[in-house]
Amino acid sequence: MKFAHKILPVLVVALLLAIPSYAQTGSMSGKVVDTDGKPVNGATISIDRQGIAGHFEVKTDNKGQFIHAGLPTGQYKVAVTKDGKTLMTNDRVTVGFGQEAKADFDLKNAAKAGSNANNEEERKKIAEEKAKNEATKASFEGARAAMVAKNYDEAIRLFKEAADKDPTQHVIFANLGDAYSQARKYDDSAAMYRKAIELKPDESAYFNNLGIALGNGGKIDEATQALQKAAELNPAGAGQSYYNLGAVLTNKGRTKEAGDAFKKSIEFNGPPGAYYQLGISYFGATDTIPQAIPVLEKFLTLQPTGPDADAAKALLEAAKASAPTGYKSEKAIAEEKAAAEAKAKADAAKAKKKN
Repeated sequence: MKFAHKILPVLVVALLLAIPSYAQTGSMSGKVVDTDGKPVNGATISIDRQGIAGHFEVKTDNKGQFIHAGLPTGQYKVAVTKDGKTLMTNDRVTVGFGQEAKADFDLKNAAKAGSNANNEEERKKIAEEKAKNEATKASFEGARAAMVAKNYDEAIRLFKEAADKDPTQHVIFANLGDAYSQARKYDDSAAMYRKAIELKPDESAYFNNLGIALGNGGKIDEATQALQKAAELNPAGAGQSYYNLGAVLTNKGRTKEAGDAFKKSIEFNGPPGAYYQLGISYFGATDTIPQAIPVLEKFLTLQPTGPDADAAKALLEAAKASAPTGYKSEKAIAEEKAAAEAKAKADAAKAKKKN
C-alpha cells in the first residue's frame, strides 16, 4: 500500500501527458524543363490552395527541381513564373497527409495547357469559379481567425457557411471537425471527419483525427478502427497513429490495450514518447511493473533532458524499487545468454584440443 501511494502522484502527471496528435500536412516537389527539355533554374513556383487561403512560394534549383514541405492538405493551383511571366499552371495538384505530391512542368506543353482558356465560355466559367472561391475563402479565413481566438461557436458557424458555399471541399469539413472537437462536441466532430473522408477517402489524417474524436467521445472500438485505418493508409505515419491510439486508450483507462498500441508505435518508429507511455502502462498491474524498467531506460536514452525526463526517472526508480529481488531486464537476460553461449563454445574448443 505504501508503494502505491508513492507512485500514484507521478502516474497522474504522466497520464495527463498522453495527448494524441492532430496532423494535416504534406509536401510537394517537382521539376521544370524548357521546350528543349533542359532544366529551368530560378523559376518561381507559386503554390495556392484552392478555395481556401494559403499561398506558398519556392524557386527551382540549377537542376530545375523544387520542393516545399509543411503544406496543409488539400488541392492546389501551382504556377511556374519567370521574369514576371506565367509560363505554365496546374490547378489539380493534391497534397495528402504525410505524402509528397508531384508537380512536374514541361514547358513544351504550355501552349496546349493554356489553349482552353482562349474561348469565352471557359473564361466565364473561370470567373464564376473565382467568385465562388473568394466567397468561400472569406468564410474560411473568418473561421480560422475565430479558431485562433478560441471562439469555437463562431468558427463552427463560419466553417458551416464555407461548406454550404462549396460542399466539395474536404478540407473545410475537416476544419469544421476540428472546431467541433475543440468545442468538445465529439459526435459532431466525428460526423464532419466522416464527411471529409467521403470526399477524400485516401486521406490518412482524416482517419487519424476521426479516431481521436471518437476516442474522446468514448467510442473506443470505432476509434481503434479509424486509427488503424490511418496507419494502413500512411505506413510512414503509422507510428504516430498507433501512438494516438495508445493515448486515447490510456485516457479511457484501458491500460493493457494502450500498452499494445504503444508497442506497435515503437515497432513503426513512432515518437520517443511511446516508450514513456508504454512504461506507464506497465504500472497498470503489479506483476508488469518490472517490465517498465527497460522501456523507461530506453526513453531516457532518447530524451535524457526532455519535458518528461524527470517523471520518467521517478517512475524508473519506483519500478526498480518494486522489482523482485534478482529481477533482470530482457536485455540483461539476453546478454547473460550470449555470454554463456560464448563460454560454452570456448570450453568446447579447449576440450577438443586436449583430445
